[in-house]
Amino acid sequence: MARVGYAMAVHGQRWRFQLENTQIDVDNAFTWLGWSQERVTINDEVVLSTQQWFGFRRSLSEPWLTSAGDTELTVQLIATMMAVQCRLELDGEAVLPHKRYEARWSGRGIWPAQEGWRETNTFSVFGGAAR
Repeated sequence: MARVGYAMAVHGQRWRFQLENTQIDVDNAFTWLGWSQERVTINDEVVLSTQQWFGFRRSLSEPWLTSAGDTELTVQLIATMMAVQCRLELDGEAVLPHKRYEARWSGRGIWPAQEGWRETNTFSVFGGAAR
């Protein structure tokens, strides 16, 4: 008998930041079995994409050119017991997300289409514990 492939249920969270004319999306997705995948897109271009089993922390720092000159953009995703936290800083100053989205789909290592994300005030998978 042929074995049917198992597609894992994946829960996705997106934090959208607006910096001047630049849109930054930080996406985190995970399964309850320990799989996680993350990506950072800037103006719809993927600049970081990672995936692994049991990943608890991701970090990205790179130079950033603003109207005031060069600065540093830092993105951190941190998994805690009850939430995944996203921190974005521009030269050490915290930037708050402009919007939040969530999505659910099957199949690790892939992402849903843009229309698969729905806007939310609190992430339902954690009962509002994420910020």
